[in-house]
Amino acid sequence: MQLNFNDLLIFDEKSNLDEYDFNKYLENGYEHPLNGYCTRCEEKGCNVCPTDNSFKLLNISHGASTDDFLLATKQNNINFSDWYNEGALFIMEGPSIEYWDGQYEELGYNGYLKRPSPQWYWIYWEQKKYSYPEEFKGLKYGTLINSIIFTFKLRNAYLTNLVKCGLNDLNNNYKPFDEYNPETIKTCYENFLIKEIEILKPKVIFCFGNKVYNFLWGQYPDDPFPWVVIPLPHPARGRSGFKDELFRHSYYSMILEGLYEAGIYSLPEAEKKFGEFLTLSNRHNG
Repeated sequence: MQLNFNDLLIFDEKSNLDEYDFNKYLENGYEHPLNGYCTRCEEKGCNVCPTDNSFKLLNISHGASTDDFLLATKQNNINFSDWYNEGALFIMEGPSIEYWDGQYEELGYNGYLKRPSPQWYWIYWEQKKYSYPEEFKGLKYGTLINSIIFTFKLRNAYLTNLVKCGLNDLNNNYKPFDEYNPETIKTCYENFLIKEIEILKPKVIFCFGNKVYNFLWGQYPDDPFPWVVIPLPHPARGRSGFKDELFRHSYYSMILEGLYEAGIYSLPEAEKKFGEFLTLSNRHNG
């Protein structure tokens, strides 16, 4: 909470972060009490797209944890005795465009103008609880993680972006990950993602898309990863015509493989879980 709402996004001085959670957000009318945000890249001068200076770091995101999804889905009476407590980190690339009015709002701070999301990123509003095969498909983000959490019973999952700010113009367009100034990615990695990893202490990291996976690999060129790291298909590939069946099978089997490789699931548990997948997949396909 301190990293997301006192360093990345800055709350007004009246807000008590020790008491802040998704329920407090709901009480506040689906809106964070923001009055500032991180300006490290602006101060370094690396906040502009190197190939098109009409694109700057504008839209800002924060992370979301299992606890956030539990509160958003009103799962108040879960018996966690058969859930898995080890950390599992899910990383996307970065924010893109505004998909609905109010997802981001302009805010001036320290002489800069950016568009932090006043809403609880990845969740936004109250949701229903999902589990496989629900939401295991392309073009899904927060609800996909919702379904993954409940499917695999992950007590300490966390979803975030590698780069917390989208590279946007004023016409609601965005530039992809490989158009960022490399110093921007490095700055965000060192000031946020590394700290998120230190806090969560994940045993497994799932990277949505090869760009995130390759960036992490580049930080450890001469050593093995200190975690099990699994690349997953990026949900945006749904726009390229990827079939839902491919996403269902890829996400389920590769996440299960990562949980097993990390020692979170034992072999008998993984075999049982894969048996459930085969049964549900066959039933789902008619």
